[in-house]
Amino acid sequence: MARRRPLSPAHGGLSMRRGDARHQDHGEASESTEGQQMLAVGSLLRRPKSDDKEVQQFRTEVAAERERIKAQLDLRVCQAEEEEQSRRNEIASAIRNALQTPNRRVQGRVPTFPTTTIAENAVYIPIANVLATTDDLVTQYESLDKLITGMRDDQAGPLAETWHQELEETERQLRMGARVALRNVKKVLGADFDNENVAAKDDAEEMVENEEDEKELNYELQNGLRYAERGVKRMVKGLPMEECS
Repeated sequence: MARRRPLSPAHGGLSMRRGDARHQDHGEASESTEGQQMLAVGSLLRRPKSDDKEVQQFRTEVAAERERIKAQLDLRVCQAEEEEQSRRNEIASAIRNALQTPNRRVQGRVPTFPTTTIAENAVYIPIANVLATTDDLVTQYESLDKLITGMRDDQAGPLAETWHQELEETERQLRMGARVALRNVKKVLGADFDNENVAAKDDAEEMVENEEDEKELNYELQNGLRYAERGVKRMVKGLPMEECS
């Protein structure tokens, strides 16, 4: 086995100098690397110059898109208005065709309602007259209804009760008229004169007691009683004196 030769002092110093140089180069390389990293961080933190152009381009695209959408919206609104007007024209045409008499042409110019042609119908005038007459009838009916309602409200009692009172009053007047007629007939015939005086007195007292509630006999009933009295007198004149006594 070969033995290592001892290094000479000159050779050992050279080796040490080489190690120091290598260590110094390594330190300089480390410092340069850190400097490059700091420069890289600064460049990253620095705002790139191309950002302004991109923002401006984005804003331009947004404005163009807004204008395009607005134009489409205006177009849709115009289309909707045109469709609505078209539907209105169709409805007006359908109504006009429905009101117009078929196979009959209108002679002359007839006044029409504003923005319509309804008056061009040949039967418009008769229909207008019928409508006016109907309106008058409705007005008259309303006035009669108000009059009837007012008369009903003016009555204090119910209608049935009023009729019942009038019926009783008429019956009482007829009863009194019958008594007066019978009394006059008996007076003409000369029968039961004394009893008749008593009955007349009773009737007079009854009439005095009920003076406020009684009414005079009507004109027709009085005439009827008068004619009956005349007829009885004529019948009595034609009888013999013995039968009369």
